[in-house]
Amino acid sequence: MALPENEFANNFHLTEEQVAQFRTIGFLKLPGFFNNSVLASLRRRIEAELDNAPANFQAEFRRLKYDFETSREELYALLAQPYFRRAMTALTERTMFLTFEMCFELEKNVSKGFPWHVGVQSFGYQRAHDYACTIWAPLDPIDPAGQQGGMQYVPRTVLSAEFVYEYVEPALVESLRIRAARGEPIELADYFALREGVLNSPAMQDILRAQAVEDAFEPGDALIFDKYVVHRSRPLGEGPLSRRDAFVMRFVDSTSRYDRQRALDIDFPAQQFGYKPFTRSHLDVGSVDGELLAESPYFDNHAARTITHVDAGTERT
Repeated sequence: MALPENEFANNFHLTEEQVAQFRTIGFLKLPGFFNNSVLASLRRRIEAELDNAPANFQAEFRRLKYDFETSREELYALLAQPYFRRAMTALTERTMFLTFEMCFELEKNVSKGFPWHVGVQSFGYQRAHDYACTIWAPLDPIDPAGQQGGMQYVPRTVLSAEFVYEYVEPALVESLRIRAARGEPIELADYFALREGVLNSPAMQDILRAQAVEDAFEPGDALIFDKYVVHRSRPLGEGPLSRRDAFVMRFVDSTSRYDRQRALDIDFPAQQFGYKPFTRSHLDVGSVDGELLAESPYFDNHAARTITHVDAGTERT
């Protein structure tokens, strides 16, 4: 469906203080980032995607969808908006490339969401030090003092998860390989226990809980955070909402390169235990180690996915 040129337009501007916050602590709430037309478009698309969601992570989410199948025409119209491009480039100071979308649906008093984590699945196919960020947009109100259902996130000045990408993920897979080679019994549960264990140990939980930030959101608000920000879901408790939907976009620096070994590490449980992953995109996005992700034939419409940085200074309100 063709859209009027200004359908998704928005008079959104950043302040110098907001830009400084994002660059210092790694995350920023974006009030009113999406207008009502964008929200309507996202709701239509998410409903269509969730209707085809696989039966994975049903203890954590009622429905979760990673590999979107519906048309991106309206999404690309959003990415083309001047306000969107200004905000992304002012915050990141980079040319960014859209890789994947996701959607999550929490069910009241049932879904527990993900514990403390970072996006090792969503960004584990790029080199550990390559830059990446996420835009997360709840499509329902989030009240931290009431029904909750949002997220908590920890300033990068408190704890940066760079070590998880650089050391923890490769080390946990290698340790399981060594144990298997020794003939020690290992199970799928061992893999997930190791993957979650470092950031969810009792000592680490004490640190993260005490210093986490949890914002209120209205539909149209969004959160941007880089890949080193540790975060977790908040269950949807008792209250007026029966479910809470959220839409996610993943972006990588356009100079990011494919890390084949890290992608194979992500695929370890599928190879070792016959586990059926909810996506194989970590393997599909590249074939040759070191190739540019922004040039991968896996992605359609490279130009529409690319948000070019122009050093035009910081916006002012």
